[in-house]
Amino acid sequence: MKKFLFSVLAFFIFVNIVKANVGQDFANELVSKLVEQKGEVIGVENNYVILDKGSNSGVLKGELVYIYKNLGTFVDPTTQKRVELKSGRAYAQVVEVKPDKSIAKIIRGTQKIQKYFLGLPLIPNGYTYSKAHVSDNDEWIIGKSLYRVAIITRNPVLFDDIRNALNSTNKFDVIDPDTIEIAMTKEKISSISTPKDVERLCSDINCDFVIPVYLKSNNQLSYNIYNGYTGDLIFSTSSKLTEQEMQNIKTAKVENLPPENIVPSTLNIEPRLTLWESLLNKFGLYSRYSNVGASSATMRLVNYANIGYSAKALAVTSDLIVVANKGDLELYRFDGYSLNKVASTKVGYNIFNIDSAQIDGKTYLAISNFNAYGQLSSSIGYIEGTSIHIVKDSIGYCIRFFDKYSKPELIAQNLSIGSKFYGPIYEMNLDGTIIKELKLPINPASFYEFEQIGNKLVYATPNNEIAIYDLDTKKNYLTGYYVGSSVEPIQRYTHNYNPNESYFENKNAGKVYIKNSLKFYKQGENYYVLSQTSYRSNVVQVAGSHYNAYSISMYRLENDKLQDIWNSGSVSGRIVSFARQNDYIVGLIATPAPFFTQFILGEDDIYRLTIFEINK
Repeated sequence: MKKFLFSVLAFFIFVNIVKANVGQDFANELVSKLVEQKGEVIGVENNYVILDKGSNSGVLKGELVYIYKNLGTFVDPTTQKRVELKSGRAYAQVVEVKPDKSIAKIIRGTQKIQKYFLGLPLIPNGYTYSKAHVSDNDEWIIGKSLYRVAIITRNPVLFDDIRNALNSTNKFDVIDPDTIEIAMTKEKISSISTPKDVERLCSDINCDFVIPVYLKSNNQLSYNIYNGYTGDLIFSTSSKLTEQEMQNIKTAKVENLPPENIVPSTLNIEPRLTLWESLLNKFGLYSRYSNVGASSATMRLVNYANIGYSAKALAVTSDLIVVANKGDLELYRFDGYSLNKVASTKVGYNIFNIDSAQIDGKTYLAISNFNAYGQLSSSIGYIEGTSIHIVKDSIGYCIRFFDKYSKPELIAQNLSIGSKFYGPIYEMNLDGTIIKELKLPINPASFYEFEQIGNKLVYATPNNEIAIYDLDTKKNYLTGYYVGSSVEPIQRYTHNYNPNESYFENKNAGKVYIKNSLKFYKQGENYYVLSQTSYRSNVVQVAGSHYNAYSISMYRLENDKLQDIWNSGSVSGRIVSFARQNDYIVGLIATPAPFFTQFILGEDDIYRLTIFEINK
């Protein structure tokens, strides 16, 4: 019995030690870098100051510098305690470090000043900061005795472990996640992806550093440390987690909050509106897009980027998102928290579909495109790093990849003026030359809605039902599940305004609808089929959007059947294109544009690249 109790006790001690190590190395590394430094300003040049210490003293590029004037020492007559009197002059950031000196750029003054609309002290209109006044012989300090930090992570267990590690150093005051979530909602910050977002968040919650933390697929725990006063990245670091640490993070029980407990997720938190937004909101003309209407119990919006008014297609690779924005291809990377645009290149005129496949170690792209005259003019290319190289353009077919999970091959088919696919489907080389006709024993509804998975062909029938054809038994199976038809208009032909036509006739002229609602994904040994349905709803009430709600369903392929395993539920917006990347749904979503965008630019919709987390 004693041996058994000793074993149990040893096991719990081991687990606690393992959990304690998560974040502890990072906390120690962060403390070692935040060395307090003091000195004098030895030069002022325009908006820059020269400090009398450099890398030999431990000064780092990106660090925040507090510049002040020493006004002398005050002695308390009662306690005889000496107090140094300081007058703040400016905040600056180190931009260049030399062995014996550093150069810092002045950011702003030290006093926060309330701004008012039209300068009248009646309607508050944000904040500004006092002007900086710095001169030679002013003193400076880097470092504080206690730092306020905001840890950004969606894993509550990971948050607790890192917070405990930072608190154990007695150098950090970690801000609770409720305060962060409330501030992000009020300031309309969707994610920490730009320096401006970091600066706005820190100004609201008064913190020194923002630290997004995220888990990578290879058991890496990554940290980015941002300066809260400028929003700039100071440094990044990562640590390798053991399998035991990963298991503890993934399986540790998270306390379920009772429904009556008021937390940000149950409060009706409204964003802080500008004066114009407030006026528009009173008349029902203000359209907000947040993680409230865009999320559901099973699909949560974690990041998005506004990408203009003409985006029509997207594709994903293992680590990149490819978006077609009119004739440009834009590459984005989502690293688990931040969504960043990494490249953009002109490829076509009006791209309406992108497909990707791994062939001979390269990521190839099949880009279906209309030229300025509405003719098919597609391109074949590949991604190298963050660059897109075009192999062949001006291909007069719609193109895509087929049998992607076994032997990917390029296929092509023609498209009529009325957006109906016709003629043979051809196999095509990567240089754009036709090889032979691809004979299929099925009649798919769309060139873009069928795929071979092993000995099965999964496709959408002309009645929009998902079907499975067994190539071995030559039998066809209807699944009872359906896909939605396309509701996204693509302006194929230019159309000049005719005053004799009605508004709606003119608006729809020259536009086509191309079915592309069936998607496929492989994870391990499992294959998944995803479909979307768009419909009218009361979720969004503004500005005549064609369809303003949608849902996504996911099925697992099991022999000759589809197993329904997940549904997003009803979420706001009109879905244009989507794909699955790891545990996320990447979506191209159209939502009503702001009032003045509609009124001045004539654009009804704004397109957003969205990242949703799948909650099963």
